[in-house]
Amino acid sequence: MSEKISVIIPYYKGEDYIYETLKSVYDQTYQDFEIIIVNDGSDRTLLNSIESNEAFKNLKIIHQENQGQSSARNNGVKHASGKYLLFLDCDDIIDKTFLEKTHKILKNKPEIRICYTKGKFFEKTDKEWVLQPFNTFDFLIENCIPITALIYKEDFEKVGGFDTKLNYYEDWDFWIYLIEKGAKVNKIEEFLFFYRIRNTTNSLTNTSIDNSSKLSDNFFEIYKKHYTFYKQNGLDFHSIMSLIRENKKYKAKYYNEWYRKLMYKLFKPKKYQRIYKN
Repeated sequence: MSEKISVIIPYYKGEDYIYETLKSVYDQTYQDFEIIIVNDGSDRTLLNSIESNEAFKNLKIIHQENQGQSSARNNGVKHASGKYLLFLDCDDIIDKTFLEKTHKILKNKPEIRICYTKGKFFEKTDKEWVLQPFNTFDFLIENCIPITALIYKEDFEKVGGFDTKLNYYEDWDFWIYLIEKGAKVNKIEEFLFFYRIRNTTNSLTNTSIDNSSKLSDNFFEIYKKHYTFYKQNGLDFHSIMSLIRENKKYKAKYYNEWYRKLMYKLFKPKKYQRIYKN
Protein backbone atom coordinates (compact mmCIF):
# COMPACT_ATOMS: atom_id res chain seq x y z
CA MET A 1 0.00 0.00 0.00
CA SER A 2 1.25 3.50 -0.83
CA GLU A 3 2.89 5.42 1.99
CA LYS A 4 2.57 8.77 0.24
CA ILE A 5 2.23 11.96 2.26
CA SER A 6 0.10 14.81 0.90
CA VAL A 7 1.49 18.16 2.05
CA ILE A 8 -1.33 20.72 1.98
CA ILE A 9 -0.25 24.38 1.82
CA PRO A 10 -2.97 27.05 2.08
CA TYR A 11 -1.68 30.12 0.28
CA TYR A 12 -2.65 33.74 0.84
CA LYS A 13 -0.27 36.57 -0.12
CA GLY A 14 2.72 34.37 0.59
CA GLU A 15 4.91 35.49 -2.29
CA ASP A 16 7.76 36.48 0.05
CA TYR A 17 7.82 33.09 1.76
CA ILE A 18 6.50 30.30 -0.47
CA TYR A 19 9.85 29.42 -2.08
CA GLU A 20 11.45 28.90 1.33
CA THR A 21 8.51 26.76 2.43
CA LEU A 22 8.63 24.64 -0.73
CA LYS A 23 12.39 24.17 -0.45
CA SER A 24 11.98 22.80 3.07
CA VAL A 25 9.62 20.15 1.67
CA TYR A 26 11.65 19.26 -1.41
CA ASP A 27 14.76 18.85 0.77
CA GLN A 28 13.13 16.08 2.82
CA THR A 29 14.95 12.80 3.42
CA TYR A 30 11.56 11.09 2.88
CA GLN A 31 10.61 11.65 -0.76
CA ASP A 32 7.27 9.84 -1.16
CA PHE A 33 5.13 12.97 -1.07
CA GLU A 34 3.00 15.31 -3.14
CA ILE A 35 2.45 19.02 -2.55
CA ILE A 36 -0.93 20.69 -2.96
CA ILE A 37 -0.99 24.48 -2.80
CA VAL A 38 -4.46 25.96 -2.39
CA ASN A 39 -4.50 29.59 -3.48
CA ASP A 40 -7.11 31.29 -1.30
CA GLY A 41 -7.86 34.28 -3.51
CA SER A 42 -4.37 35.71 -4.05
CA ASP A 43 -2.83 36.92 -7.32
CA ARG A 44 -1.90 33.95 -9.53
CA THR A 45 1.22 35.33 -11.24
CA LEU A 46 3.84 33.81 -8.94
CA LEU A 47 1.95 30.54 -8.58
CA ASN A 48 1.66 30.18 -12.34
CA SER A 49 5.43 30.55 -12.53
CA ILE A 50 5.89 27.86 -9.87
CA GLU A 51 3.44 25.54 -11.61
CA SER A 52 5.27 25.81 -14.95
CA ASN A 53 8.70 25.22 -13.38
CA GLU A 54 9.75 21.60 -13.97
CA ALA A 55 11.90 21.66 -10.85
CA PHE A 56 8.74 21.55 -8.73
CA LYS A 57 7.67 17.93 -9.14
CA ASN A 58 4.57 16.23 -7.73
CA LEU A 59 2.95 19.63 -7.27
CA LYS A 60 -0.67 20.66 -7.76
CA ILE A 61 -2.04 24.18 -7.45
CA ILE A 62 -5.72 24.70 -6.73
CA HIS A 63 -7.35 28.14 -6.97
CA GLN A 64 -10.41 29.29 -5.04
CA GLU A 65 -12.05 32.54 -4.03
CA ASN A 66 -10.96 33.85 -0.65
CA GLN A 67 -12.71 31.69 1.94
CA GLY A 68 -10.13 31.31 4.69
CA GLN A 69 -7.56 28.72 5.72
CA SER A 70 -10.02 26.07 6.86
CA SER A 71 -11.77 26.05 3.52
CA ALA A 72 -8.41 25.99 1.72
CA ARG A 73 -7.20 23.02 3.75
CA ASN A 74 -10.46 21.13 3.22
CA ASN A 75 -10.25 21.82 -0.51
CA GLY A 76 -6.67 20.61 -0.62
CA VAL A 77 -7.58 17.29 0.96
CA LYS A 78 -10.22 16.72 -1.72
CA HIS A 79 -7.39 16.67 -4.27
CA ALA A 80 -4.98 14.64 -2.12
CA SER A 81 -3.96 11.10 -3.07
CA GLY A 82 -1.72 10.33 -0.08
CA LYS A 83 -2.35 7.99 2.82
CA TYR A 84 -1.17 10.70 5.20
CA LEU A 85 -1.73 14.46 5.45
CA LEU A 86 0.50 17.27 6.61
CA PHE A 87 -0.78 20.86 6.77
CA LEU A 88 1.95 23.46 6.39
CA ASP A 89 1.34 27.21 6.26
CA CYS A 90 2.88 29.03 3.30
CA ASP A 91 5.38 30.91 5.49
CA ASP A 92 6.51 28.08 7.79
CA ILE A 93 9.23 25.49 7.24
CA ILE A 94 10.09 21.97 8.37
CA ASP A 95 13.41 20.28 9.07
CA LYS A 96 14.62 17.92 6.34
CA THR A 97 13.88 14.89 8.56
CA PHE A 98 10.35 15.93 9.59
CA LEU A 99 8.48 13.64 7.17
CA GLU A 100 10.82 10.71 7.73
CA LYS A 101 10.60 10.79 11.50
CA THR A 102 6.88 11.47 11.86
CA HIS A 103 6.06 8.86 9.19
CA LYS A 104 8.17 6.25 11.01
CA ILE A 105 6.12 6.79 14.18
CA LEU A 106 2.76 6.41 12.44
CA LYS A 107 3.82 3.41 10.37
CA ASN A 108 5.36 1.48 13.28
CA LYS A 109 2.77 2.40 15.92
CA PRO A 110 -0.74 2.03 14.43
CA GLU A 111 -2.38 3.34 17.61
CA ILE A 112 -0.68 6.73 17.08
CA ARG A 113 -2.84 8.87 14.79
CA ILE A 114 -1.29 12.32 15.38
CA CYS A 115 2.46 12.92 15.36
CA TYR A 116 4.09 16.32 15.84
CA THR A 117 7.42 17.71 17.02
CA LYS A 118 8.92 20.46 19.12
CA GLY A 119 8.70 23.86 17.45
CA LYS A 120 10.63 27.09 17.24
CA PHE A 121 9.66 30.61 16.23
CA PHE A 122 11.78 32.40 13.67
CA GLU A 123 12.17 35.71 11.81
CA LYS A 124 10.84 38.31 14.27
CA THR A 125 11.91 36.25 17.27
CA ASP A 126 14.06 33.18 17.84
CA LYS A 127 12.59 31.24 20.73
CA GLU A 128 11.17 27.83 21.44
CA TRP A 129 7.44 27.56 20.92
CA VAL A 130 6.69 26.09 24.32
CA LEU A 131 4.10 23.34 23.93
CA GLN A 132 3.01 21.68 27.14
CA PRO A 133 3.22 17.86 27.35
CA PHE A 134 0.00 16.30 26.10
CA ASN A 135 -2.62 15.07 28.52
CA THR A 136 -6.30 15.26 27.76
CA PHE A 137 -7.34 17.46 30.69
CA ASP A 138 -4.78 20.19 30.03
CA PHE A 139 -5.21 19.91 26.26
CA LEU A 140 -8.93 20.69 26.62
CA ILE A 141 -8.00 23.91 28.40
CA GLU A 142 -5.21 24.96 26.05
CA ASN A 143 -4.24 23.42 22.71
CA CYS A 144 -0.71 22.02 22.59
CA ILE A 145 -0.77 20.44 19.10
CA PRO A 146 0.34 22.63 16.18
CA ILE A 147 -1.47 22.46 12.87
CA THR A 148 1.67 20.96 11.30
CA ALA A 149 1.31 17.38 12.49
CA LEU A 150 1.22 14.16 10.46
CA ILE A 151 -2.17 12.44 10.42
CA TYR A 152 -4.10 9.86 8.41
CA LYS A 153 -6.25 11.06 5.54
CA GLU A 154 -8.94 8.55 6.50
CA ASP A 155 -9.17 10.11 9.97
CA PHE A 156 -9.57 13.56 8.46
CA GLU A 157 -12.42 12.30 6.30
CA LYS A 158 -14.13 10.57 9.24
CA VAL A 159 -14.15 13.82 11.20
CA GLY A 160 -15.36 15.80 8.19
CA GLY A 161 -12.45 18.22 8.00
CA PHE A 162 -12.15 21.65 9.55
CA ASP A 163 -15.21 23.61 10.68
CA THR A 164 -15.28 26.59 8.31
CA LYS A 165 -17.63 28.48 10.65
CA LEU A 166 -14.79 28.90 13.13
CA ASN A 167 -12.34 31.69 12.30
CA TYR A 168 -10.03 30.87 15.24
CA TYR A 169 -9.10 27.62 17.00
CA GLU A 170 -10.34 25.51 14.07
CA ASP A 171 -7.27 23.28 14.40
CA TRP A 172 -7.93 22.76 18.13
CA ASP A 173 -11.53 21.85 17.35
CA PHE A 174 -10.29 19.33 14.77
CA TRP A 175 -7.82 17.74 17.18
CA ILE A 176 -10.53 17.40 19.82
CA TYR A 177 -12.71 15.50 17.34
CA LEU A 178 -9.88 13.09 16.57
CA ILE A 179 -9.01 12.52 20.22
CA GLU A 180 -12.68 12.01 21.08
CA LYS A 181 -12.64 9.18 18.54
CA GLY A 182 -9.70 7.54 20.29
CA ALA A 183 -6.71 8.98 18.40
CA LYS A 184 -3.43 8.65 20.32
CA VAL A 185 -0.85 11.43 20.19
CA ASN A 186 2.95 11.35 19.90
CA LYS A 187 5.36 14.27 20.22
CA ILE A 188 8.91 13.94 18.90
CA GLU A 189 11.24 15.80 21.25
CA GLU A 190 13.26 17.44 18.47
CA PHE A 191 13.01 20.88 16.87
CA LEU A 192 11.73 19.85 13.44
CA PHE A 193 9.05 22.52 12.88
CA PHE A 194 9.71 26.25 12.49
CA TYR A 195 6.86 28.71 12.90
CA ARG A 196 7.34 32.14 11.39
CA ILE A 197 6.45 35.24 13.37
CA ARG A 198 6.54 37.80 10.57
CA ASN A 199 8.28 41.14 10.87
CA THR A 200 5.35 42.77 9.09
CA THR A 201 2.58 44.01 11.36
CA ASN A 202 -0.29 43.36 8.94
CA SER A 203 0.11 39.60 8.59
CA LEU A 204 -2.36 36.95 9.71
CA THR A 205 0.41 35.73 12.00
CA ASN A 206 0.25 38.84 14.16
CA THR A 207 -3.26 40.25 13.85
CA SER A 208 -5.10 37.81 16.12
CA ILE A 209 -3.39 39.02 19.31
CA ASP A 210 -5.89 41.82 19.91
CA ASN A 211 -9.02 39.88 18.95
CA SER A 212 -9.76 38.60 22.44
CA SER A 213 -13.54 38.84 22.00
CA LYS A 214 -13.50 36.72 18.83
CA LEU A 215 -11.14 34.23 20.46
CA SER A 216 -13.53 33.91 23.41
CA ASP A 217 -16.53 33.42 21.14
CA ASN A 218 -14.76 30.69 19.20
CA PHE A 219 -13.60 28.93 22.34
CA PHE A 220 -17.17 29.00 23.67
CA GLU A 221 -18.42 27.41 20.43
CA ILE A 222 -15.83 24.64 20.75
CA TYR A 223 -16.77 24.08 24.39
CA LYS A 224 -20.45 23.72 23.45
CA LYS A 225 -19.68 21.40 20.53
CA HIS A 226 -17.58 19.08 22.69
CA TYR A 227 -19.35 19.57 26.01
CA THR A 228 -19.92 15.85 26.60
CA PHE A 229 -16.21 15.17 26.15
CA TYR A 230 -15.33 18.07 28.44
CA LYS A 231 -17.66 16.66 31.10
CA GLN A 232 -16.14 13.20 30.75
CA ASN A 233 -12.77 14.73 31.55
CA GLY A 234 -13.86 16.67 34.62
CA LEU A 235 -14.47 19.99 32.89
CA ASP A 236 -18.22 20.46 33.13
CA PHE A 237 -19.39 24.05 33.53
CA HIS A 238 -19.76 23.82 37.32
CA SER A 239 -16.21 22.45 37.69
CA ILE A 240 -14.77 25.24 35.55
CA MET A 241 -16.55 27.89 37.63
CA SER A 242 -15.20 26.24 40.78
CA LEU A 243 -11.66 26.38 39.36
CA ILE A 244 -12.12 30.09 38.63
CA ARG A 245 -13.37 30.79 42.15
CA GLU A 246 -10.46 28.90 43.71
CA ASN A 247 -8.01 30.73 41.49
CA LYS A 248 -9.44 34.10 42.55
CA LYS A 249 -9.16 33.13 46.23
CA TYR A 250 -5.53 32.08 45.75
CA LYS A 251 -4.66 35.31 43.95
CA ALA A 252 -6.33 37.41 46.64
CA LYS A 253 -4.31 35.67 49.35
CA TYR A 254 -1.07 35.68 47.38
CA TYR A 255 -1.10 39.33 46.37
CA ASN A 256 -1.95 40.65 49.83
CA GLU A 257 1.67 40.09 50.86
CA TRP A 258 3.65 43.15 49.77
CA TYR A 259 6.96 41.39 49.17
CA ARG A 260 5.35 38.79 46.93
CA LYS A 261 3.78 41.59 44.92
CA LEU A 262 7.21 43.10 44.54
CA MET A 263 8.82 39.81 43.47
CA TYR A 264 6.01 39.22 40.99
CA LYS A 265 6.52 42.65 39.40
CA LEU A 266 10.28 42.10 39.20
CA PHE A 267 10.24 38.68 37.62
CA LYS A 268 6.98 38.28 35.69
CA PRO A 269 8.08 40.07 32.47
CA LYS A 270 10.87 37.59 31.77
CA LYS A 271 9.37 34.44 33.16
CA TYR A 272 5.79 34.60 32.02
CA GLN A 273 5.73 36.44 28.70
CA ARG A 274 4.26 34.35 25.91
CA ILE A 275 4.04 34.75 22.16
CA TYR A 276 0.89 33.92 20.27
CA LYS A 277 0.27 33.28 16.58
CA ASN A 278 -3.03 32.64 14.86
